[in-house]
Amino acid sequence: MKKIHESALTHKIAAFICGLCLLLILLITATQAVCYWVPDWWRSEYAKYDTPSNVPGGMSLDDAVHVTEDMLEYCIGRLDTLDGTEATIGGVTAPFFTDREKAHLSDCRVLFLGGIKARVIACLLLAAFAIYIYVHNGKQNTSVLLAKGYLGSLGFIALLSAVIAVLCVIDFTKVFTVFHHIFFDNDLWILYPDRDNLINIMQEDVFSDAAMWIAGIWLAADALIAAVSAAVIRKSAKQTGA
Repeated sequence: MKKIHESALTHKIAAFICGLCLLLILLITATQAVCYWVPDWWRSEYAKYDTPSNVPGGMSLDDAVHVTEDMLEYCIGRLDTLDGTEATIGGVTAPFFTDREKAHLSDCRVLFLGGIKARVIACLLLAAFAIYIYVHNGKQNTSVLLAKGYLGSLGFIALLSAVIAVLCVIDFTKVFTVFHHIFFDNDLWILYPDRDNLINIMQEDVFSDAAMWIAGIWLAADALIAAVSAAVIRKSAKQTGA
């Protein structure tokens, strides 16, 4: 009897881990979607906040979008260097990124690529644990276990996300700063508006909007899977009752 209980607990833990992996996969994908896949997202944000006028000397909206696209291509590994990225500011065309900015973006590149690798690892773990559960429980029981594991992990992450969301509403700048202290082991992320134009185009309002979009896409996907999971559990309960 003890072995049966231990086995059941192991399967529940495996299902919970599957749920966490799926949530991580969805979060990284939502982030990639906003940064790379939503058509003209950066252009509309820069137009909304009149970002080009925030750059001393002024620059065009096209140039602001161009340097951002180069930056994103670099961060995801599709561009090897930012040395050739230029913009016209105050009538003068010159390289846009300073050495400090490029050093910081090199750190961001490591973070972005690390996220992509983390998603691959999460996919492999999800598949491995799901197969493990299936081998020991069969198709129907596996569906129910995975559904319950997902809802359990969603509840845990929802609680954690709610705390972070409240903190963002209270002081987004503080959360933004703590985030950088966690993910970067240097102060290269501290940029200065008078000489680092990256901080002038990547305004806090833009970051805040990006966070809201990512959260919205992520939560919509989470809710859809939660609804399917709940339906699977209800169906199983009815069949068991019958």
